[in-house]
Amino acid sequence: MLTLSALVSGLLLAPVPPLRPASPASLARAARCAAPACKLDYKAPVVAAEFEAVNALATDDVEEELGESGIVVPPTMNDFEMKEMLVEIRLRKAGKLGSQKAAAAPKKPASYANDFEKAYYEKPAFKALYEKYQKEGIATALNLVTEHLKDARGAKERYGGTENYASVVADIEEALAAKVEQVVTSPRLIFSGFPANMGEAGVRMTLAAFGEVVELSVEESDDGMTCGGRVEYETIDSAKAAIDKYDGVDMGLGTKLELQAL
Repeated sequence: MLTLSALVSGLLLAPVPPLRPASPASLARAARCAAPACKLDYKAPVVAAEFEAVNALATDDVEEELGESGIVVPPTMNDFEMKEMLVEIRLRKAGKLGSQKAAAAPKKPASYANDFEKAYYEKPAFKALYEKYQKEGIATALNLVTEHLKDARGAKERYGGTENYASVVADIEEALAAKVEQVVTSPRLIFSGFPANMGEAGVRMTLAAFGEVVELSVEESDDGMTCGGRVEYETIDSAKAAIDKYDGVDMGLGTKLELQAL
């Protein structure tokens, strides 16, 4: 019977194959793995957009894409750190990182890809909540914030059993419901969400309740259910009063009125 001492002796006496010199590629990969990720500025539009895209990926997909770039993910790295690294890799490959100037405030897109993106740009309280979780590095909360806006039912099935699910969802709903205080510096507004059957005459009568209307244009939406357009008041105070009264009001059509200062 082979004793432990004999086994150890055999291992010590066994010939050791000569070490092969590391290739330049393997040295480069090791350097990339050892080097800490740069500090990403999540207020920069390119970083925020890329993180939103990466955050939607499954962990296995993130690890696979990192592997294609020659990065072996250590077992100590959590989900958030993996995704943060992939964001950095993608931005560097695209030439969007490393030579950026100070980040400007995110510009509101002309259209939104999903409800998460819309809330991020139109709800300051939601944006602040999302960036708070980013700063704290709470991967589960970040994933929940994103997925709750895209598919609340699916997010509940996936995260409903986690410890902080209820509190995070409550924070999300509170942030979404927070009133957006607009800075009104012009008597001109754009609006949408009025019932189409009000027509231009009905919209004019409604808006004129806040002051003299200098100019008004009304267009029916593609689905024929609502209408929107532009209005110019005689004074800035009239424009602000219209926003305070009607922005965010539910007109019973499944959408809310939106009045935005120009």
